[in-house]
Amino acid sequence: MNIRVTMKRKRFLDREEYLSGFGDEFLVVCPRCSLCAKVTIAVRRQDASPDWRSPRKVVCPNCAYHQIWEGDSISYGDNRDWYFRLPLWLQVPCRGEILWAYNEEHLNFLEDYVGSFLRERHPNKNGTLASRLPTWIKDAKNREEILKCIGRLREKIG
Repeated sequence: MNIRVTMKRKRFLDREEYLSGFGDEFLVVCPRCSLCAKVTIAVRRQDASPDWRSPRKVVCPNCAYHQIWEGDSISYGDNRDWYFRLPLWLQVPCRGEILWAYNEEHLNFLEDYVGSFLRERHPNKNGTLASRLPTWIKDAKNREEILKCIGRLREKIG
């Protein structure tokens, strides 16, 4: 008997999420031990909501490495964290490119998008993360391989 497994047909609706919305936490490669470390907000003041200028810290639970960032400029949009410029823990070669995610929430977004057979966007919204994904991620012919790569990244989370 030949059993064919098919993917559940999912629908993705762009909720106008932006890459910057995933920047509260980064899983990074620790510069000391090369295991997974986290970049998070260092101090949460009750009188102000955090933004990109809030101090950040990188902490490695494996080797106790830690550092504080209190700078005034960031660089975002690639496979490094915005503050310390450490390589992301969640990155893997895929289709001749690098598939990366800042954290598990970002990875969930990518999985939802790639795994969907129907992708709906709001008209005239060209700055959302869904609208800015590279063509190779959007291309349906790459779906299966990208989802395998996302599975490999999910294994790295534990």
